[in-house]
Amino acid sequence: MSSDQSSKNHSCLSRAFCICVLCLAIFQFSENTVDPDLWSHLFFGAQFVQTGVPTTTDNLSWTAYGQPSFDHEYLGEAVLGAVYLCLGAPGLLLFKIIIGLLTFGIAIAVAFKNLDPKMKAVAWAFGALAIVEISFGFAARPQILTALLLAIELWLLNRVHAGKWPWALAFPPMFALWFNLHGGSLAGMVLLFAAAGATTAQSVTRKFLPAKVAAHWSDGMSLRAIVMLWICAIAAAASVVINPHGFELARWLVGSVLWLRPQIQEWNPARFNGEHAMFFICVAFAAVAFILSRRPRQLWEIAVLVILFLVAFRAVRNTPLFCIAALALVPPHLADVFQRFRNHFERFIQLFQSTAVRRASTTILILISAGILVAACTLHKKHFWTMEVPRAQYPVAALDFIKQHGLHGNLLVFFDWGEMCFWNLPNSRVSIDGRLDSVYSPAIIAAHWKLYNGEPFDTNALDISRADYALLPSNLAGGFALAKNDGWQAVYADDLAVVLVKNPKQFPQLAGLALPVQGGDNATQGRDPFPNHLPLRLPTP
Repeated sequence: MSSDQSSKNHSCLSRAFCICVLCLAIFQFSENTVDPDLWSHLFFGAQFVQTGVPTTTDNLSWTAYGQPSFDHEYLGEAVLGAVYLCLGAPGLLLFKIIIGLLTFGIAIAVAFKNLDPKMKAVAWAFGALAIVEISFGFAARPQILTALLLAIELWLLNRVHAGKWPWALAFPPMFALWFNLHGGSLAGMVLLFAAAGATTAQSVTRKFLPAKVAAHWSDGMSLRAIVMLWICAIAAAASVVINPHGFELARWLVGSVLWLRPQIQEWNPARFNGEHAMFFICVAFAAVAFILSRRPRQLWEIAVLVILFLVAFRAVRNTPLFCIAALALVPPHLADVFQRFRNHFERFIQLFQSTAVRRASTTILILISAGILVAACTLHKKHFWTMEVPRAQYPVAALDFIKQHGLHGNLLVFFDWGEMCFWNLPNSRVSIDGRLDSVYSPAIIAAHWKLYNGEPFDTNALDISRADYALLPSNLAGGFALAKNDGWQAVYADDLAVVLVKNPKQFPQLAGLALPVQGGDNATQGRDPFPNHLPLRLPTP
């Protein structure tokens, strides 16, 4: 076979592999199950788009009514709200897919900058692993904007450390925007100062290291570039005051990050199990790459990865951030390790020199890509073109019962369902929702966790005598305690949720019903499309 034909076969195989990875990325980012906070983000985001004023006072709950509401991600919500107002729920799905692909593309572009073109397959292969964990953090929420801006930050740092120091001037305006979009800006700021500090340390200490040791580290940056990086980092940090809350935003962000919340799954440490296996695999590859690579190392890259590993290990919601950084920074070193031990893979490499194997592999990859795209539209989905509300996770049937039978007033509600309730029940106020410490006091939050567990709680913080009815998981200990100890009566129940009222006579439309009404077989089955319109009106004072 001619060398041209061999090169063509190799090119076809490489393209098929890249397309397969991109299809996998589309599949991962096209997950359309709504996040519990989506209702809130759209509610307040659309409100800001329509009024130009962020929410400052709560009027959606009865436990914190009239108290300050600290909307720290109002601009991120406004972006989601604008997309929703223009394109509805399908637009939200398209938006998060685009943001996901942009994040993936920028991260892998950073890797390509320091990678031999012949070894780009290593970056694509690593990307296939990383994308699984990156997509874990890609619900339709402002958090995805932090993922995108982290990838951009890494691209800028890469350019600055490549000698193009004027790119550092982009940090102040970027962080001025980021601080208004999402609280993940705090992590980005820590990484920026860590990179500046690590680069300074490397440039200062490298000249004092023995020649054999210094050979393993890059030359660092010029003094002018380091000074510019520090100036821009300080200016970026100062931009934290450019927001409706002023310097109070920085204080709140630090306090919120330091607050432990074991009751919320995404704030718990990453566990060594199958659910986040890709995170630990990426960590292992990163460690192997930097330990065994012969490429000169840059201390700022190691500092970024170590910090993101620590914050990811502390809270599982940060594992996607580590994998974004790993995708950007690890492949060049991983490719060098592969080249270093290439002789161990010689038989495997020789196998793919065969024309028949290359053609067969290309065909298989094309078929896999087609299968992935079909799965993206069908797997665990009923309405693949829009966001979906799974009935097994959200109390759709229970809310229908509440609306049909005129239940209203102060609602004692399960944490995950609070925002769905104030969206769907305009004549009710909730006891708590996912806004957490941006609205509710620590005492109110703690009282709810104890109530859910059926434990004694602070009635000064949560006075359930003020509640008119409750919507809780059907197997929740707190629901049983309400019925047994406080005399509340169940008026509706299904496999997911139970609706209890303190006084059935308060709601005339319950008269004559055999209580509790049992939900039908389909109460917790199927997936409903997310509505394409905002609530008709807000709860009245």
